[in-house]
Amino acid sequence: MKVFFSVCFLLSGLLLAAARGQESSTFSCPAGKADVLKYFVMNKARRSQHFLTGSTNSLYTQVFPDEDFAPQGYWFWIKSPKAHGFDVKAFDRERVYMRATELIWTDNTTFKRFTRDLPIAERCVPEGQPGAEIRVADTRFDYYSSCKVYKSSTLGTAINTLDAPALMNVGGSVGKVWTRVLHYRYNCDKNFQKCDDEEQFYLANGFGLWRWKHFRGGALRKDTLMNDLEPGQPVGDLACPESYR
Repeated sequence: MKVFFSVCFLLSGLLLAAARGQESSTFSCPAGKADVLKYFVMNKARRSQHFLTGSTNSLYTQVFPDEDFAPQGYWFWIKSPKAHGFDVKAFDRERVYMRATELIWTDNTTFKRFTRDLPIAERCVPEGQPGAEIRVADTRFDYYSSCKVYKSSTLGTAINTLDAPALMNVGGSVGKVWTRVLHYRYNCDKNFQKCDDEEQFYLANGFGLWRWKHFRGGALRKDTLMNDLEPGQPVGDLACPESYR
């Protein structure tokens, strides 16, 4: 009889662990809120065979784990077939973060990585509404070469906001898509005022990033448009695990 109860207890423990494991592999926002990853990241059906391209560079999306969408993980925005030029973003149940970006375009063993992942948006935001403002006091980051740190710096303070979705004409082969714009303001003063730089990320539902703008001192410095969906996958990988793990 003792053996019987021991076996039952063991089986119930295994079933509970399996159920918890299954639960932890999926994520959904509370009723009335949207998972912003569907804007940040091209969906699996598209990214498995396609990428976005434009006049300046391309954008391939790789997500780890490769599903729509896990409770936590990270993804790559790869900007060329050989992975020269990249961004690394991360996410958990609470927020979406910036992690790393390229330094020298032709050498992906060089990059910049935040000392702590920099939060840019809440994971779940009200349907049809903007996300909450996120202020970041600690923007320290490290410079890497040959996958090793060689100096550190900071971007002052930062303020991040996510617009409500708007139907925008992406153009190219994409057409009209619901889009949220992330405003990433940095090099702000200690009171989160007078931000010298702003980057705008245009994020389309199911497609991810299709336009990026950089303003400095209020003047537009760079504008990148990626609005043609084409078949293909990158042939290169990120050289340094330190850039994404």
